[in-house]
Amino acid sequence: MDFGKSFKFYRQRAGLTQKEAAALIGINDYQLGNYETNRSQPSLEILKKMSKVYSISIDKMLGNNVIRNKIEKEQSNNKQDYIDSAEVLRIIEEFVAQNDNKNK
Repeated sequence: MDFGKSFKFYRQRAGLTQKEAAALIGINDYQLGNYETNRSQPSLEILKKMSKVYSISIDKMLGNNVIRNKIEKEQSNNKQDYIDSAEVLRIIEEFVAQNDNKNK
């Protein structure tokens, strides 16, 4: 999945330049450019900040179908109607780590 295009899309949708978004996220614009061109992947902490700045959920920014499917599978495996937020964060962290390893 091309996360960079998604990061750029949601930044632009928020009406921010790379420099403006980077300052709000707490990184430099060079780092943000690397995320938007898939040269590197942000940590979960950076994803949380991007989510807040862009006013979009992390799962939607990362392509919610993939994460939603993982969450639904986890619910099904545990025979639950819901899973708690800690479990959702674990799924997202695992997803980010897997994709980060693919990009190395």
